[in-house]
Amino acid sequence: MRKYIFLVVLTLVLFTSHFVRAETWRFEWENSYVSIPIYDSINSYDDVPRAKLYRNNEYLNDASIIYDRNGDWLYYYKDVNTTVPGDYKVWYKANETKYRPGNCANYKQLITFHVYDDISPTITILKKEINLPLNSKDVTYDSYFSVRDNLPDVKVTVDDSNVNYKEEGEYEVKITAIDTSGNKKEDKLKVKIEDGEGPVITFLGKDGVIEVERGSVDDEKEFFMSYFKASDSIDGNVSHTIKYSDVNLNIVGETEVSFTFSDYSGNETSETYLVRVVDKLAPIINLKTDHIDVDYKTEPNLEFYRDYIVEAYDGLDNLIEEVKIDYSEIELKVGTYNVYYSLVDKENNETTKILQVNYKTDKAPEIKTTDVKINVGENINFEDYVVINDDSDPNVYDNLSIDTTKFNNKLAGIYYLNVIVHNSSGLYSNGYLKVEVVDTNGNKGLIINSILISCLVLVVIGAVTYYIIKRKKDKALPN
Repeated sequence: MRKYIFLVVLTLVLFTSHFVRAETWRFEWENSYVSIPIYDSINSYDDVPRAKLYRNNEYLNDASIIYDRNGDWLYYYKDVNTTVPGDYKVWYKANETKYRPGNCANYKQLITFHVYDDISPTITILKKEINLPLNSKDVTYDSYFSVRDNLPDVKVTVDDSNVNYKEEGEYEVKITAIDTSGNKKEDKLKVKIEDGEGPVITFLGKDGVIEVERGSVDDEKEFFMSYFKASDSIDGNVSHTIKYSDVNLNIVGETEVSFTFSDYSGNETSETYLVRVVDKLAPIINLKTDHIDVDYKTEPNLEFYRDYIVEAYDGLDNLIEEVKIDYSEIELKVGTYNVYYSLVDKENNETTKILQVNYKTDKAPEIKTTDVKINVGENINFEDYVVINDDSDPNVYDNLSIDTTKFNNKLAGIYYLNVIVHNSSGLYSNGYLKVEVVDTNGNKGLIINSILISCLVLVVIGAVTYYIIKRKKDKALPN
């Protein structure tokens, strides 16, 4: 008895000591601010932030910690973009699998990934020496150098304060490029001030003709510049100074156009060339979709199919009303048909688009069954007891299926056969066919057995009655 009392007391002591000496758990994080050079892979730094597990303020160096780095609460790992400088925050979560303290203190930490740009812009001098005429004013040096940076919004300054445009000589122009991260690059342009002549024009086309597809040019000036090279002995390439007489590139025809180029001294050179506007491209037709589903009883009409045209144009001309629509293939029955959209422009260029129309029904077949009663061993055609109604599909019986896997015509009983059918629109219906299998031979045997048993009972009753009557008579006779 004392042993039992001792065990109970010991159990209580151990149980209460667990609450008295409750353990405390916490995580402490390190490297919660991570710097990443621009364009570096974030994957190389995602395991830099680490957590340490403490139990009762004691560091557990053998803890097995796994991390959830996907992020949470608007700060997600997937949003870190190392191609754009800035601070990106991600919620990290730590979970310990050996001691399993659960979500203890500081299990979640907001990590900052600082993406910084340390790449300076590059300045490329396009011409070693620039020749400018005397008294040049408002010189634009942008065409003599190019600046590139890994990021947009580079601030470029050109300092030509050392250039004396009123006196011939050689000077230097200072170019400074500073990007948004403060990275700086400097270079110099050599400038020679002297007098000169007008530009020399070189035509880069063929046979003195500029041929252009009607309505195909977005930037007219850039288009014409591609046909010329204009050079000045002092200014170099002055193709960008191109000027030309009026011409409409949206009207088919030929026009003589005068092209003029100038240098920084104001000297001009002009030449005339033939501009030929042609139309060799077919018109454009864009539809909302290339296929639609329509109820098979829908009568086709022009306005219905015209509504599927998004745009139809040739150059800048809107030609929606000129689109011809042919829906003659359509029949009012389930099937797939083509509607043809065609358009011919003034130059007899033709285009055709096809809209595939699927005539379908949204009504599944209707199944009606008649209960069947057969004898054991009798074979029948179950489809004779199934009626399918579907106006949309005259061949719906071809898709009729009756499941007889659990039916046995040699064993009496009631069976329910699953009936499944689908129409050409892919709509299914199912029902059940009740089949009762009866055993007539078994019923005859049961009747004969009943008769025999009844006869036997009558014989036994007669015998018992006879015995009782005989006993009474024997007792009535005198001794």
